[in-house]
Amino acid sequence: MPRKARVVERGLLRKGFRRTDTHHRRFVYHTLDGEEPQPVATIMSHGADRDISDRLLGLMARQLHLTRRQFDDLIDCRLAQADYEAMMRRDEFIR
Repeated sequence: MPRKARVVERGLLRKGFRRTDTHHRRFVYHTLDGEEPQPVATIMSHGADRDISDRLLGLMARQLHLTRRQFDDLIDCRLAQADYEAMMRRDEFIR
């Protein structure tokens, strides 16, 4: 199901991602310890009131090394930042 871009953005910001604006919005993960930016990131087009299609949400999930269901859980706060970070460390996507 498509989701509003502002809902996705808000969910990512709550989970340790920081936004940088270029010609797209880029969200880069920062650890709970405040370590340097990690190589886990996704990109979203500008437009807070637009819907993001299922296909694009799936691509964003893949960029964050998640299934689509896990990505929805991350955005909806059913997957805690600590749990996400533990998954990324376990799979060696972050140090």
